[in-house]
Amino acid sequence: METNTLPLEKELEPIFTKQLPSFPDNIKDLFVKIAPFLAIISVVFGVLGAGLGTLLSPFAWFAGNFSYGIGMIFLIVMVVLQALAIPSLFNLKKDGWRYMYYAQFISAIYNLCMGNWFSGLIGAFIGFWILFQIREKYS
Repeated sequence: METNTLPLEKELEPIFTKQLPSFPDNIKDLFVKIAPFLAIISVVFGVLGAGLGTLLSPFAWFAGNFSYGIGMIFLIVMVVLQALAIPSLFNLKKDGWRYMYYAQFISAIYNLCMGNWFSGLIGAFIGFWILFQIREKYS
């Protein structure tokens, strides 16, 4: 991955690192240790969801749920990004953090596009706060 800043990274960074309270170092270390395992769990459930979704997709189409296909595309992209992040998260590489940032960013976009304003904003807030708090641990 390139070393350029990510979309909205410069705008979000001061909010989540300077304006909000910082996590204690032991909490940051805990998040860094469990991040690859949480990514693995997320990938497993994402693959299961995509598989089940593929199985049920004809029924969603007949029911007139056209946003279903859009949701599946977003799910697949997020699962791929999280899967790509896993090796780098174990090795504390910046690419792992970047992949998780992109996955969180896409999740926020999906939630806003689908009208999940409240839960989407809360999820994005928590996700970005954690990501920016642990960013310094990845090189």
